[in-house]
Amino acid sequence: MTDTQDQELYAEDTSEFLGRIYMLKDGREIPLRLSQSTDKFTWGFTPEDDWLQAGGKEEPPLFKFVYHSETENRLHFNISGTGRNAKKKLGASRNGYLGLYEVSEVTDFWKLQPLNWTEEGLVCLWRDHRGHEVKAIADTPHHQKGTFYLLNVEEGEIHEFLVKRID
Repeated sequence: MTDTQDQELYAEDTSEFLGRIYMLKDGREIPLRLSQSTDKFTWGFTPEDDWLQAGGKEEPPLFKFVYHSETENRLHFNISGTGRNAKKKLGASRNGYLGLYEVSEVTDFWKLQPLNWTEEGLVCLWRDHRGHEVKAIADTPHHQKGTFYLLNVEEGEIHEFLVKRID
């Protein structure tokens, strides 16, 4: 697709699709990942399983995007896991950390604010249902080399995100 209007309709006309999310930083696509409680050493802040982070070399998890609604410049989606995480929905903890939740009831949608449509997918700002931008907080040390980031809607550094549609 090369026409911007066609690309917008491609997203808006679809009730649901599968996609992967990347955080954009310094011209790089940093894959999102789900944390594991064994990722880090025993000191410092240790996230539990299934917190949403950016970093690492693996392909990001596949998410299911279900169209909810839209406003003039934002597309609203409910986002959930797939495969073994299919019953889990993306939500934010009371401290603003993003993660997949199965036990807690997640009913709020996520806002994607399109900035640019590329051959790779949608470059956007990502917001919670209140309009708070998804931000990144550096998270070290990890057993793996490299920098990892916790995603949060209350604090951190604002980044753009890339949503690559798979189907």
